[in-house]
Amino acid sequence: MHQSHINSLRGIAILMVILVHVSSLFTFTTRFETTFFYYGKMGVQLFFVASAYTLCLSADHRKDESNPTLNFYIRRYFRIFPIYYFGIVLYLILHIVQGSAGAYTLKNIFLNILLIHGLVPAANESIVHGGWSIGAEMIFYLIFPFLFKFMKSGKPVLKGLVIIILGQVLLMLISKRIFIPFEYRYTSIFNQISVFVIGILFYLKKDYFSNVKGAVVGFVLFTVSSFSLMYFEVEYQHILIPILSAIAFCCLFLIVEKSKIINNKIFQKIGEKSYSIYVIHFVFTLYILPKMNGYFLFIIAYLSVVVLSYLISIVLNKWLEKPFIKLGHEVIDILDNKESKVVS
Repeated sequence: MHQSHINSLRGIAILMVILVHVSSLFTFTTRFETTFFYYGKMGVQLFFVASAYTLCLSADHRKDESNPTLNFYIRRYFRIFPIYYFGIVLYLILHIVQGSAGAYTLKNIFLNILLIHGLVPAANESIVHGGWSIGAEMIFYLIFPFLFKFMKSGKPVLKGLVIIILGQVLLMLISKRIFIPFEYRYTSIFNQISVFVIGILFYLKKDYFSNVKGAVVGFVLFTVSSFSLMYFEVEYQHILIPILSAIAFCCLFLIVEKSKIINNKIFQKIGEKSYSIYVIHFVFTLYILPKMNGYFLFIIAYLSVVVLSYLISIVLNKWLEKPFIKLGHEVIDILDNKESKVVS
């Protein structure tokens, strides 16, 4: 089931995310430059597409397990919570040092510990920087076993469209009852579910797409389209850009899968540590590096953040991620053994 190109995609995704955050330290002279670097935020959508595809692959691979849904939740929880809880403590300390810990209310912290902060605008991005994407991901995990089964049973494209529309309708209904910041309209699972759905559709229909040249054309067209919407600040861009970017990244998936140049060891290694890199790199872009100017310093700053975040991620991977992933597997084994004893 191991597919190295998925790690390469994750590597590209985190490099895009770091790009936009490092660029926030610089002032650019043209709107095109600003938009170009800001487009790096779409790296999160690449993460979402890769995540949806990988989960589908894993679900089919493990469909004969005795408790596939429960095991799925256990594996996801033990994969996510160690680094995320580390992030909660880390950024609390940094906020206290800066004297700006007002958002760290007991409610917001509690919602983040439960990993349901993606449902509450005030808690969605206020505790762990970039935490909104983890919030959206966790809610997707919650519904994935049922969503995948539903879409897989027939007419997946039609069902996918219904789910995307339903997400927007629910967001609209909620916004009529309570005030929702514009940023949450973009980051909420109700909006981002479209990206996950496209990732699932890509998995289900991937056998129909094998033309690499067509994938290159599709990647360019959909990327230019989503970039243009961002550049010209078109209305409803918060809905359209993630959808167009997700389709572009499905095309990129095919390109990377077939390309030994893009699917390389560097991207793979970075992709393997992308989760901890994602959580930790904000320390450099928000708390350590000063405002700067000039492309030479930009390149130095960017490479420094990438390298330092990667080195720290090696330590986090060894002492936090791997031990708890192993613990999750042990919990599953214990539950399976108990069930087998009861049956026997």
